[in-house]
Amino acid sequence: MTGILQLLLLVSATVASEPSCPACSKYDYEEKVLERMIRMEFAFEKVLKENKDVSKTVEQDLTRIKVENERLHATVDALKNQQEQAERRLVSLMEEVERNQSSTLVKIVSDSNTTLEKTIAAFNDIKDQIAIPLVYFHARSPQTSSLSTGEVIMYTTVETNQGSGYNSTTGKFTAQVRGLYIFFMHTCTHVSNHAFLQIVKEGSILIGTSLYDNSYYTCSSSQAFVQLDAGETVWVQCFNGGSSRRLYDDSKYWTSFGGALIHN
Repeated sequence: MTGILQLLLLVSATVASEPSCPACSKYDYEEKVLERMIRMEFAFEKVLKENKDVSKTVEQDLTRIKVENERLHATVDALKNQQEQAERRLVSLMEEVERNQSSTLVKIVSDSNTTLEKTIAAFNDIKDQIAIPLVYFHARSPQTSSLSTGEVIMYTTVETNQGSGYNSTTGKFTAQVRGLYIFFMHTCTHVSNHAFLQIVKEGSILIGTSLYDNSYYTCSSSQAFVQLDAGETVWVQCFNGGSSRRLYDDSKYWTSFGGALIHN
Protein backbone atom coordinates (compact mmCIF):
# COMPACT_ATOMS: atom_id res chain seq x y z
CA MET A 1 0.00 0.00 0.00
CA THR A 2 2.85 2.35 0.82
CA GLY A 3 4.52 1.63 -2.56
CA ILE A 4 1.29 2.50 -4.50
CA LEU A 5 0.96 5.83 -2.66
CA GLN A 6 4.57 6.64 -3.48
CA LEU A 7 3.93 5.80 -7.18
CA LEU A 8 0.82 8.02 -7.34
CA LEU A 9 2.73 10.85 -5.72
CA LEU A 10 5.50 10.40 -8.27
CA VAL A 11 3.02 10.47 -11.23
CA SER A 12 1.30 13.52 -9.82
CA ALA A 13 4.60 15.30 -9.42
CA THR A 14 5.61 14.44 -12.98
CA VAL A 15 2.35 15.64 -14.56
CA ALA A 16 2.40 18.76 -12.41
CA SER A 17 5.91 19.56 -13.57
CA GLU A 18 5.02 19.10 -17.29
CA PRO A 19 5.59 22.51 -18.99
CA SER A 20 3.03 23.96 -21.18
CA CYS A 21 4.46 23.89 -24.62
CA PRO A 22 1.92 24.76 -27.28
CA ALA A 23 4.64 24.87 -29.84
CA CYS A 24 5.90 21.31 -29.21
CA SER A 25 4.87 18.58 -31.63
CA LYS A 26 2.65 15.63 -30.72
CA TYR A 27 5.58 13.20 -31.12
CA ASP A 28 7.84 15.25 -29.02
CA TYR A 29 5.26 15.24 -26.24
CA GLU A 30 4.66 11.48 -26.49
CA GLU A 31 8.38 10.87 -26.45
CA LYS A 32 8.73 12.83 -23.28
CA VAL A 33 5.73 11.13 -21.72
CA LEU A 34 7.18 7.73 -22.64
CA GLU A 35 10.50 8.69 -21.18
CA ARG A 36 8.85 9.81 -17.99
CA MET A 37 6.79 6.63 -17.84
CA ILE A 38 9.98 4.59 -18.19
CA ARG A 39 11.57 6.60 -15.37
CA MET A 40 8.40 6.06 -13.35
CA GLU A 41 8.56 2.31 -14.02
CA PHE A 42 12.17 2.19 -12.83
CA ALA A 43 11.21 4.21 -9.78
CA PHE A 44 8.27 1.93 -9.13
CA GLU A 45 10.48 -1.14 -9.45
CA LYS A 46 12.93 0.45 -6.99
CA VAL A 47 10.13 1.14 -4.59
CA LEU A 48 8.87 -2.43 -4.93
CA LYS A 49 12.36 -3.76 -4.36
CA GLU A 50 12.76 -1.59 -1.27
CA ASN A 51 9.38 -2.75 -0.02
CA LYS A 52 10.40 -6.37 -0.58
CA ASP A 53 13.63 -5.78 1.29
CA VAL A 54 11.75 -4.13 4.14
CA SER A 55 9.22 -6.99 4.19
CA LYS A 56 12.00 -9.53 4.21
CA THR A 57 13.72 -7.70 7.06
CA VAL A 58 10.44 -7.52 8.96
CA GLU A 59 9.81 -11.23 8.38
CA GLN A 60 13.34 -12.05 9.59
CA ASP A 61 12.80 -9.89 12.65
CA LEU A 62 9.44 -11.56 13.28
CA THR A 63 11.08 -14.98 12.88
CA ARG A 64 13.84 -14.02 15.33
CA ILE A 65 11.23 -12.68 17.75
CA LYS A 66 9.23 -15.90 17.39
CA VAL A 67 12.34 -18.03 17.94
CA GLU A 68 13.34 -15.91 20.92
CA ASN A 69 9.81 -16.10 22.27
CA GLU A 70 9.85 -19.88 21.93
CA ARG A 71 13.24 -20.00 23.62
CA LEU A 72 11.94 -17.84 26.47
CA HIS A 73 8.89 -20.07 26.81
CA ALA A 74 11.12 -23.15 26.87
CA THR A 75 13.33 -21.47 29.51
CA VAL A 76 10.29 -20.57 31.61
CA ASP A 77 8.94 -24.13 31.30
CA ALA A 78 12.34 -25.54 32.29
CA LEU A 79 12.47 -23.20 35.30
CA LYS A 80 8.94 -24.21 36.26
CA ASN A 81 9.93 -27.89 36.01
CA GLN A 82 13.02 -27.22 38.12
CA GLN A 83 10.92 -25.38 40.68
CA GLU A 84 8.40 -28.22 40.82
CA GLN A 85 11.19 -30.77 41.18
CA ALA A 86 12.80 -28.65 43.89
CA GLU A 87 9.48 -28.41 45.73
CA ARG A 88 8.97 -32.18 45.46
CA ARG A 89 12.51 -32.79 46.73
CA LEU A 90 11.91 -30.37 49.60
CA VAL A 91 8.65 -32.10 50.54
CA SER A 92 10.36 -35.50 50.29
CA LEU A 93 13.29 -34.24 52.37
CA MET A 94 10.96 -32.86 55.02
CA GLU A 95 9.06 -36.14 55.12
CA GLU A 96 12.35 -38.03 55.38
CA VAL A 97 13.53 -35.73 58.18
CA GLU A 98 10.23 -36.27 59.98
CA ARG A 99 10.52 -40.04 59.58
CA ASN A 100 14.12 -39.95 60.74
CA GLN A 101 13.18 -37.83 63.73
CA SER A 102 10.39 -40.25 64.60
CA SER A 103 12.62 -43.30 64.17
CA THR A 104 15.42 -41.57 66.09
CA LEU A 105 13.03 -40.75 68.92
CA VAL A 106 11.77 -44.31 68.97
CA LYS A 107 15.35 -45.60 69.00
CA ILE A 108 16.30 -43.21 71.81
CA VAL A 109 13.31 -44.35 73.85
CA SER A 110 14.09 -48.00 73.09
CA ASP A 111 17.78 -47.56 73.97
CA SER A 112 16.82 -45.71 77.15
CA ASN A 113 14.47 -48.51 78.14
CA THR A 114 17.13 -51.11 77.37
CA THR A 115 19.72 -49.16 79.36
CA LEU A 116 17.27 -48.79 82.23
CA GLU A 117 16.50 -52.50 82.18
CA LYS A 118 20.23 -53.32 82.14
CA THR A 119 20.83 -50.87 84.97
CA ILE A 120 18.03 -52.40 87.02
CA ALA A 121 19.33 -55.90 86.29
CA ALA A 122 22.89 -54.86 87.24
CA PHE A 123 21.56 -53.21 90.39
CA ASN A 124 19.63 -56.35 91.28
CA ASP A 125 22.77 -58.43 90.71
CA ILE A 126 24.78 -56.11 92.92
CA LYS A 127 21.98 -56.09 95.47
CA ASP A 128 21.93 -59.88 95.45
CA GLN A 129 25.68 -59.92 95.88
CA ILE A 130 25.56 -57.33 98.65
CA ALA A 131 22.64 -58.97 100.45
CA ILE A 132 23.83 -61.41 103.06
CA PRO A 133 22.36 -64.85 102.38
CA LEU A 134 20.82 -66.65 105.33
CA VAL A 135 23.39 -69.18 106.50
CA TYR A 136 23.26 -70.46 110.08
CA PHE A 137 23.03 -73.71 112.00
CA HIS A 138 22.71 -75.10 115.54
CA ALA A 139 23.34 -78.75 116.46
CA ARG A 140 23.39 -80.53 119.84
CA SER A 141 23.60 -83.96 121.50
CA PRO A 142 27.10 -85.39 120.85
CA GLN A 143 27.10 -88.87 119.44
CA THR A 144 29.32 -90.05 122.33
CA SER A 145 30.19 -88.61 125.72
CA SER A 146 33.64 -90.19 125.92
CA LEU A 147 36.51 -88.35 124.28
CA SER A 148 39.61 -89.50 122.47
CA THR A 149 42.44 -87.42 121.06
CA GLY A 150 41.75 -86.11 117.55
CA GLU A 151 38.10 -87.15 117.64
CA VAL A 152 35.65 -84.96 115.68
CA ILE A 153 32.59 -84.28 117.82
CA MET A 154 29.46 -85.16 115.89
CA TYR A 155 26.38 -83.32 117.14
CA THR A 156 23.57 -85.56 115.97
CA THR A 157 20.46 -83.49 116.67
CA VAL A 158 20.21 -80.60 114.24
CA GLU A 159 17.95 -77.83 115.55
CA THR A 160 18.35 -75.64 112.49
CA ASN A 161 20.48 -75.72 109.35
CA GLN A 162 19.67 -72.77 107.04
CA GLY A 163 21.77 -73.14 103.91
CA SER A 164 22.44 -76.86 104.60
CA GLY A 165 26.04 -76.20 105.58
CA TYR A 166 26.21 -78.57 108.60
CA ASN A 167 26.52 -82.34 108.15
CA SER A 168 25.52 -84.33 111.25
CA THR A 169 27.14 -87.46 109.81
CA THR A 170 30.62 -85.89 109.69
CA GLY A 171 30.08 -83.24 112.39
CA LYS A 172 31.53 -80.61 110.01
CA PHE A 173 30.20 -77.36 108.61
CA THR A 174 31.04 -76.57 104.96
CA ALA A 175 30.77 -72.96 103.74
CA GLN A 176 28.55 -72.59 100.67
CA VAL A 177 29.49 -68.92 100.14
CA ARG A 178 32.57 -66.88 100.90
CA GLY A 179 32.31 -64.56 103.89
CA LEU A 180 32.91 -63.77 107.52
CA TYR A 181 31.46 -66.36 109.91
CA ILE A 182 31.05 -66.69 113.64
CA PHE A 183 31.16 -70.12 115.33
CA PHE A 184 30.50 -71.12 118.93
CA MET A 185 30.67 -74.27 121.05
CA HIS A 186 28.99 -74.74 124.43
CA THR A 187 30.56 -77.58 126.39
CA CYS A 188 29.70 -79.15 129.76
CA THR A 189 31.52 -81.95 131.69
CA HIS A 190 30.73 -84.42 134.48
CA VAL A 191 32.10 -84.02 137.98
CA SER A 192 35.85 -84.72 138.16
CA ASN A 193 36.07 -85.11 134.38
CA HIS A 194 38.07 -83.08 131.92
CA ALA A 195 37.16 -81.84 128.45
CA PHE A 196 39.71 -80.44 126.02
CA LEU A 197 37.96 -79.18 122.88
CA GLN A 198 38.79 -76.73 120.10
CA ILE A 199 37.12 -75.22 117.05
CA VAL A 200 39.13 -76.10 113.95
CA LYS A 201 39.19 -74.67 110.42
CA GLU A 202 40.70 -77.02 107.89
CA GLY A 203 42.99 -78.41 110.61
CA SER A 204 43.97 -74.98 111.98
CA ILE A 205 42.86 -74.19 115.54
CA LEU A 206 40.62 -71.15 115.93
CA ILE A 207 39.92 -71.35 119.66
CA GLY A 208 40.16 -73.97 122.44
CA THR A 209 38.65 -74.64 125.87
CA SER A 210 39.61 -76.74 128.91
CA LEU A 211 37.05 -77.78 131.57
CA TYR A 212 37.43 -79.42 135.00
CA ASP A 213 35.65 -79.29 138.36
CA ASN A 214 36.03 -81.88 141.12
CA SER A 215 32.88 -80.92 143.00
CA TYR A 216 30.21 -80.11 140.39
CA TYR A 217 29.35 -80.08 136.74
CA THR A 218 31.00 -77.28 134.80
CA CYS A 219 30.29 -75.55 131.44
CA SER A 220 32.13 -73.22 129.08
CA SER A 221 31.26 -71.28 125.91
CA SER A 222 33.73 -70.27 123.22
CA GLN A 223 33.31 -68.16 120.06
CA ALA A 224 35.50 -67.53 117.05
CA PHE A 225 35.29 -65.26 113.96
CA VAL A 226 36.81 -66.60 110.77
CA GLN A 227 36.89 -65.77 107.06
CA LEU A 228 35.92 -68.74 104.95
CA ASP A 229 36.04 -69.40 101.24
CA ALA A 230 33.33 -71.50 99.65
CA GLY A 231 34.10 -75.16 100.29
CA GLU A 232 36.17 -74.70 103.47
CA THR A 233 35.10 -76.62 106.59
CA VAL A 234 34.93 -75.99 110.35
CA TRP A 235 34.35 -78.51 113.14
CA VAL A 236 34.83 -79.21 116.88
CA GLN A 237 37.62 -81.60 117.83
CA CYS A 238 39.06 -83.13 121.02
CA PHE A 239 42.77 -82.39 121.37
CA ASN A 240 43.40 -84.43 124.55
CA GLY A 241 41.36 -87.55 125.18
CA GLY A 242 41.41 -90.30 127.80
CA SER A 243 39.35 -92.25 130.31
CA SER A 244 38.71 -89.19 132.46
CA ARG A 245 37.59 -87.09 129.50
CA ARG A 246 33.83 -87.09 129.27
CA LEU A 247 31.08 -84.72 128.10
CA TYR A 248 27.94 -84.12 130.10
CA ASP A 249 25.14 -85.62 128.08
CA ASP A 250 22.22 -85.83 130.49
CA SER A 251 20.62 -82.61 129.22
CA LYS A 252 20.09 -82.30 125.50
CA TYR A 253 20.82 -78.57 125.30
CA TRP A 254 23.96 -78.39 127.38
CA THR A 255 26.56 -79.35 124.78
CA SER A 256 26.15 -77.86 121.30
CA PHE A 257 27.88 -76.40 118.24
CA GLY A 258 26.62 -73.61 115.93
CA GLY A 259 27.55 -70.79 113.61
CA ALA A 260 26.30 -68.17 111.13
CA LEU A 261 27.40 -66.07 108.17
CA ILE A 262 27.55 -62.43 109.29
CA HIS A 263 29.09 -60.73 106.22
CA ASN A 264 29.99 -61.68 102.66
